[in-house]
Amino acid sequence: MLTELTQTAIAVLCDISAGSHPYRTAQLHIDPEYLIGILTKLETGGLVRHRDTSFAETLSSYELVRPYTSISLLDILETLDEHLNCNYPTSEEMYQQYRAAANRLGIINHMTRIYLSEIKLNDL
Repeated sequence: MLTELTQTAIAVLCDISAGSHPYRTAQLHIDPEYLIGILTKLETGGLVRHRDTSFAETLSSYELVRPYTSISLLDILETLDEHLNCNYPTSEEMYQQYRAAANRLGIINHMTRIYLSEIKLNDL
C-alpha cells in the first residue's frame, strides 16, 4: 500500500529522530544517491533541515524540523508527491511492519478498493 519511496522516507525520518542509531535504514540497504534524493525532498518539503556538520551525507547531519509525533503520513506523501497504492489488498507484511498504522491503512485500502470497484466504465 505504501510505495517503496514512502517506506524508505519513513525509515529515514525514524532514524533521524532516533539520532545516532540508524536502525530502519540499515535494514533497507539504501543506495547513497537515492538517500540523498530523499533527504533533499524531505528538506525541500520542510520536514528536515541540515545541521552544520562535516558529515553532509549522513542521517546524523539532519534533524527534524518539528517533533516526530507531529509529522503525519499525509505530510510525508505530500512532501514526496507520492500516493497510496490501493491496487492490491493490504499484505500481512504491512501489518507486521507498521502495526497500529497498518490497521487504519488497511481500512483505507479496503474501502478505496470497494469504491473503485463500484465505478464502472460507463460512469467515466
